[in-house]
Amino acid sequence: MTSATAAVRKANAADASAIAHVYVQSWRATYPGVLPARVLQDMNEVRETLAWWESLCRAKANETTFVAQDSFVGQDSQGPVVGFASAGPERGGSVARRAELYTLYLLETHHRRGLGAALVAACAAQLSDSGADSMVVWVLAQNRARGFYKALGGTRHGNKTVLVGGKPVREVSYLWRDLESLAALARR
Repeated sequence: MTSATAAVRKANAADASAIAHVYVQSWRATYPGVLPARVLQDMNEVRETLAWWESLCRAKANETTFVAQDSFVGQDSQGPVVGFASAGPERGGSVARRAELYTLYLLETHHRRGLGAALVAACAAQLSDSGADSMVVWVLAQNRARGFYKALGGTRHGNKTVLVGGKPVREVSYLWRDLESLAALARR
């Protein structure tokens, strides 16, 4: 008999389709009633696969993407990708050496298993090793995952309004001032 676990590893272009699947499914599970229904209905895994493939192929040295992949103790083969995170330099930021967690998504069936923390920590470790010393994440204010970032030690930092499908939505940010402490989670 085998037991299910998950492995976190660096993503590559071959993961684009699996990442696109997690991305679309996560948005559709997380944002009903938050984002316009048309935005969620119009999401397309083929289009997202191309976008992720291009992103993974063109990633700069200071950008990183990790996936969480089901694995089974006692078996050599790896199962499907069930989550991912991407990060790099802060977009539009003016603070030197600050990174940004761009995305973090898990299939709903894999929430509350420590995979989100493992993905964030893996990104933090990679970025810390590349010279970043702090990290920010922007999340929709109505996203129920906000508590997750607080639980990881992120402190409320800022807010802004963005348009999604023509609808203004509020985003809030969380900041980790000491990226090395967050990265330490990946080294345990």
